[in-house]
Amino acid sequence: MRRLLALLATVAAVLPAQQPAAPPPASAPVANAPLAQYTAVKLAVVPVQFYRGDTGFVKVPAMALRAAFDSLVSVQLEEHGLSGMWTSPAQVQRTAKRNPEYATDPRNLGAFPVRYGIAKEAMISDPLAGNLRRLVALHDTRYALMPVELRAERAAGSGRFVVRVLLIDARLMKVLFQVEVSGDSAAAYSPALLEQIATRVVELAVAP
Repeated sequence: MRRLLALLATVAAVLPAQQPAAPPPASAPVANAPLAQYTAVKLAVVPVQFYRGDTGFVKVPAMALRAAFDSLVSVQLEEHGLSGMWTSPAQVQRTAKRNPEYATDPRNLGAFPVRYGIAKEAMISDPLAGNLRRLVALHDTRYALMPVELRAERAAGSGRFVVRVLLIDARLMKVLFQVEVSGDSAAAYSPALLEQIATRVVELAVAP
């Protein structure tokens, strides 16, 4: 009995050191959802601006692929419970069409200067700055999530989608966050790969 009590005391002394650290507060963004803090903030998700692809992997026309990606992002925003706060690419396009004298085509915002990323402290210049400012004003927000470039990459007999995403403060005209989101590799293209990359964009805010 004494040996058993001594063993239990030893185990009890060791256990606290082996237990995982306490989880972060509920308000803190989790590691795999870096934009979680923005889920309670109004935000406009604009359509993807560019597509660059390997035609050996994806033979779908660029405009059709961009439209499909935007549609899938819109669906995922709904499914992840963000439609109440975040304006989808489909909604952004509808609003722009209703206000042609004020807003430009949200699929062509003049984003080439940020297509390959932007320095941390750099300011966004016109025409992108002015176009974004007008676009987000129509949705009563100051933030825009922009999938800048969707691209299809192929290597070693397989391919995958990658998309560069920027979170922009349209009032200060600064990029608050930028990242490249990658999909899984596959031997051949399928619509499921496009759906996967759209889902992962939304999961920047809502963890899977």
